[in-house]
Amino acid sequence: MIPAFQFAQMPAIQFGWGVTDKLADAVLAQTKASLMLISGGYADQHFVEPRLAKVLEQRRVHRVVVQGEPSADMIDQLVTQAPQDIELVIGLGGGSVLDAAKAVAGLLPERFSVVDYLEGVGCGRKLEADPLPFIAVPTTAGTGSETTKNAVISRLGEFKKSFRDDRLVANQAWLDAAFLPFCPDQVLYATAMDAFTQLLESYTTLKANPMTDALAWQGMELFSGAFELIDSESQTDKQAGYERLMLAASLSGMTLANAGLGAVHGLAGPIGAFFKSPHGLVCAKLLAPVTRANIEALLASDAEHAPQTLAKYTEVAQLLTGIPDLAGLVMALENMVAQRLPQGLSAFGLRPDNLTEVLANCRSGSMLGNPLVLSDQALTQSMLEAL
Repeated sequence: MIPAFQFAQMPAIQFGWGVTDKLADAVLAQTKASLMLISGGYADQHFVEPRLAKVLEQRRVHRVVVQGEPSADMIDQLVTQAPQDIELVIGLGGGSVLDAAKAVAGLLPERFSVVDYLEGVGCGRKLEADPLPFIAVPTTAGTGSETTKNAVISRLGEFKKSFRDDRLVANQAWLDAAFLPFCPDQVLYATAMDAFTQLLESYTTLKANPMTDALAWQGMELFSGAFELIDSESQTDKQAGYERLMLAASLSGMTLANAGLGAVHGLAGPIGAFFKSPHGLVCAKLLAPVTRANIEALLASDAEHAPQTLAKYTEVAQLLTGIPDLAGLVMALENMVAQRLPQGLSAFGLRPDNLTEVLANCRSGSMLGNPLVLSDQALTQSMLEAL
C-alpha cells in the first residue's frame, strides 16, 4: 500500500543552455508598464544588461541589488520602498536573491512586515492576497529556491526561519546553466553540495514519497560525476557537468518542498542564525558527520523504517562509489568536501564552547524529518567534526 501524500504546485520551467536569451521577450509579454528586478551584485554586473536590455528600455524597472542572505529588515525595506504599480517581480541571482524576490512578491499586495509571517517567530499571519507574479532565474546551482514555496529570512543573532505559502512558488523558473562557468569555485562547489545535501536528506527523510524518491534519485544521478565533467578539458563535458548541476539543484528544491529535510539543515538553520556563515558550506561540512550519525543510529534502532532507510543509504553508496558499503559512503562524502571545500566552520566563529545555542534551537523545522531523533551528543559531535 502506498501512503497518501501531496505534491506542491511547481513553476513552469524553461531549461537549456542559453535559454535566458529569450527571457526579455517573456517578461515584455507579461508586463505593460512596471516591474521590480532584484539581483545580486555579481549577477547585476555580469548578466542583467545582456539578458534584459529590451526590458530596461521598454518598461519602468525598479532595480534593487541585494547582498548576503535576506534579513527581515532588508525585506521590509524593499517592500516599503517599492512603487505601488509593480506588475511582476524578477529574481536573478543565487538562492538568497531568489528568496528575497520571492518574499517581496508575496508581501507587496499586503505590505505587512515579513516577521509577521515567519514560522515560529511572527504572529501567525497568513497571506490573504495572492502574491505578484514572480520569475526566478538562478545563477547558481544550490538552494533550489526557484522550485520551492518558502523564503528563508534571518536576523543575525536571533533567528533564521521560513516565510511559507503554496502561492509563493515562482510562476516561471528559467534554468540556464550557462551562468555557472562564471561562478567562483568556492561558490559553485558549496552551493552544489547544498543541493546534494537536500537531495540525500529528502530521499531519506521520514516524509519521503514515491514522487520525491524518484526526483531525488534522478538529482543524485545527475550530481554524481558532475564535478569531474566540469574539471575536464573538453568543453562539451564541461557544459554537460554544469547542466547536470543546474537541473539537480532545481530537483532538490522540488523534493525538499514536498518531503522536507533532515538533521544537516536542522543544524544549518540555527548556525546561520547565530553565525555569519555561508549556508552551502555549512551543509557541506556537516553532511558526512551527520550521515555517519544517522547510519549508526539506524543500525542500532529497531524502528520499523530503519531497514528501508539503510537500504536507501546503501543505494546512494553504490551510486557514488560503485560499492554498496555504508562506511564507504561516509568516506566518499568526506573526501568530496575535503578536496573542494577545505575550510572548516571554525573560520566563521564556531568553537567547541559556543555550540550550545545552536543545539538549543535545532529541534524544530527540518530536524523533524530526520530518519531518527539524534541525541544531543551525536549532534554536538557532528558539529565538532565540521569545525
